[in-house]
Amino acid sequence: MLTSLEKEPLFIGESAVASARPLAGIELDDAQTAMLLSIARRHCKLVLEHGRANMPAERRRQIIEEIQSLRSMREDLITQWRKDANI
Repeated sequence: MLTSLEKEPLFIGESAVASARPLAGIELDDAQTAMLLSIARRHCKLVLEHGRANMPAERRRQIIEEIQSLRSMREDLITQWRKDANI
């Protein structure tokens, strides 16, 4: 059962943290850190918007698509950084 602070995943079968592997061993520069923070901030804003009671269904679908895009972007960046760091 979820606690009051936890949210259910957006899709059945999807974990809230998709295949989380720590960034240990990767030295991120300021630009890379800023990119991850920007993605995280946008994601949080979209989650808050999605949770509004009066949000139209079409906008909810758009938000979900954008969140999926942000997740993909984040994973692609991390994969590239791992590759560059030979991890």
